[in-house]
Amino acid sequence: MNWIANLTHLGVPPTLTGDIRWRIVFSNVVFICLPVVYLIFMGLDYKSYMRPFYELNFDQTVVPIIIAVCFLGLWLNKVGFTTISRIIFIISWPVLLHILPIKLLHTPGDYYLVFPLGIIFHALLTQLMFSYRDEKLFFFLFMGANFLLMLASPSILIYYDTSPHTSYAISAGIFYLYDIILYWLLFGLLTFYILVVMEKNITEMTNSKSLIEQQKEELNTFNQQLEKLVHERTRALEEQNEKLKSYAYYNAHLLRGPFCRIQGLVQLENIMPTSESEKEEIRKKLNDSITELDKRIKEIQLIVETIDPKDVD
Repeated sequence: MNWIANLTHLGVPPTLTGDIRWRIVFSNVVFICLPVVYLIFMGLDYKSYMRPFYELNFDQTVVPIIIAVCFLGLWLNKVGFTTISRIIFIISWPVLLHILPIKLLHTPGDYYLVFPLGIIFHALLTQLMFSYRDEKLFFFLFMGANFLLMLASPSILIYYDTSPHTSYAISAGIFYLYDIILYWLLFGLLTFYILVVMEKNITEMTNSKSLIEQQKEELNTFNQQLEKLVHERTRALEEQNEKLKSYAYYNAHLLRGPFCRIQGLVQLENIMPTSESEKEEIRKKLNDSITELDKRIKEIQLIVETIDPKDVD
């Protein structure tokens, strides 16, 4: 199904946003769907199309012409001429499907209904294919031409009607024109309101998407900063662990040695009768051990003073 999505987005750059983007997408949908419908129509009436082309009546001839116009629109959108493709289609629609049949076929009876309905549908297509905000010139030009064509439709039908019948009486009545205007306004305003609401929702969705993307970028930046902070914190903890290991080494080895000697000398002095010279020797060794112990304590104090208490906790 990706190829269908690609077809509907012909001529739509990824950077293009706003109303025009959706008008181009809609035109691609029309250029795809209309040939499908007409090809089905040709398939149902295939016996007529088995005859030579010059023997076909106008209603049968116009079908492949409309298909060709749609394919031309797709190609123009593909090469970037999206505005031209929509202009050609909007002009071709009433000319091929309404004006020429009325003139060449001398106003068939069903065109007293088909022509006004076609004008109303043409107005809806105009609103869907051109943005009233970003393409004001084309929007109001074609809507104005459509409205004038709608007002002139009874006169056009009567002018080319070479065999007046009941439809002439219907079109000649003032209420016939009033009904056309009524339905033109009804469907036109309803379509316009729906488009305004849809475009408002699309704008809000686009803004929300932009906000989400911005928040994602901010979150990524925050995560990068957090990773950097965690890395720095981990490195600081590793340094503190090394200091704590040094502290443990002093406590287990260098500090314990002089402490045990002091303890042993004190016990030796208390339990053994000694001469004055031996006592002097013991005191000297005690002083040496106490000095060594004091030195180790100061070294430990220096280590501890370089450790952040928060890190130790």
